[in-house]
Amino acid sequence: MKLFIQILFVFLGYNLNASAQVKTTDSTFIHDSRPIIPFVVGKKDIKALDRKWITQTLIPKLRALGDSGIILGRASASPEGSWYINTRLAQARKNSMNALLRSYGIQADRIRYDVAPMDFALLRTLLRLEHDAYYPVLDSLYNKYGNNVLQLKEAAIRQDQGKFWLHLYHNYFPRLRSVRIMAINKSLARTEKPQMDILVSSIQRPLLSLDSMMPKQEIIPLSSIGKAYRREMLSIKTNLLFDLAYMPGYNRFCPIPNVAIEYYPLHGHFTYGASFDGPWWQDYDAHKYFQLRNYQLHARYYLQSGDVALRQPGKGAAFKGFYLSSYAHAYLYNICFGEKRGWEGEGWGAGLGFGYVLPLDRKEHWRMEFGLQAGYLNTRYDPYQWLCPVDGDKDKQVYYYKWYGDAKDFKKRQHRYTWLGPTRLEVSLSYDILYRKSKRN
Repeated sequence: MKLFIQILFVFLGYNLNASAQVKTTDSTFIHDSRPIIPFVVGKKDIKALDRKWITQTLIPKLRALGDSGIILGRASASPEGSWYINTRLAQARKNSMNALLRSYGIQADRIRYDVAPMDFALLRTLLRLEHDAYYPVLDSLYNKYGNNVLQLKEAAIRQDQGKFWLHLYHNYFPRLRSVRIMAINKSLARTEKPQMDILVSSIQRPLLSLDSMMPKQEIIPLSSIGKAYRREMLSIKTNLLFDLAYMPGYNRFCPIPNVAIEYYPLHGHFTYGASFDGPWWQDYDAHKYFQLRNYQLHARYYLQSGDVALRQPGKGAAFKGFYLSSYAHAYLYNICFGEKRGWEGEGWGAGLGFGYVLPLDRKEHWRMEFGLQAGYLNTRYDPYQWLCPVDGDKDKQVYYYKWYGDAKDFKKRQHRYTWLGPTRLEVSLSYDILYRKSKRN
């Protein structure tokens, strides 16, 4: 019966800490307490610097307060994780802190905690104290959804096309992955009506039952705890239009072997890639050659952010939809369409592009990409032919540059060609070959 009452009160959002529920989210607590960080994502280890502060500052102050002194603390996790995992993580951080404090002879009855799996209350106070421009947004959401932190989280993610959530993720979430503690006279610890978003630390076993009451998208079954979820890190792709290329003048299909890779960071809108095109076809008897080596580097800016805070591992491709790009490339070539029509040279180019990435499968590891590039192209080259341009009866088995002056005056690459316009059309098939594996936290 007691267990049922505990579960019911937790579901309703009440804190059952009978000793005292202290207000730990106001500006005074933030100012006077120390966040024991960094607790990196998914970890609970306490580092040496924080141990030093506990030894040299916290413990002496507690001793100075005598019997009236207590340790006031708040163990929390940042909201990007699931409710169940965050609760376990915050509880583990509290337990790590307790073990350390007990090693200094501090009794359990002198330590009082809140455990906040998704600490939007503390987050709101941090934004207010720093006069953050987004404070009115979070304050409005908190007042609207404060009784349901999961709905609050969903609404925050959608706010301002994800920019609001990214702002919180980068600037505030690291500070929530902590245990805030301070030494205080217990007479100064203010009690108040239980907060709806605070989960008491004394209730541990019913958490699984509580999780079953939450919205389905936030439920993580026991079988998935510790499961590694994949997020793309590197993809390989081929341009299907090149694979089916027809070369005018060569009068036949000349597939252009090509391969490209793209690297996907965990944060931001940008990705980075490289490509190589390498047809090397020849028909010696017909004096036809189509030989090219093209090396390209590019960067893409996706209109939809691929930040891990918005697209966590296991939730499909992070970078998709419309993108803008910039590129630069260098190349060399040997092209010949007959005995008297041949060119050999090198060049470079640069420009801009745009495109769209369309996932093809449920997990979105296979994708189709459509793109167009346009820019500036520059090449220096020399025409050549099968026969000697000066004496057609001389050395017929040799190719010659089309030079009619003295041999001693000849210099390579006497001709130049420039182009400004479309340079590449792309319909590519992409597949992720390397992944980052991460546990949901």
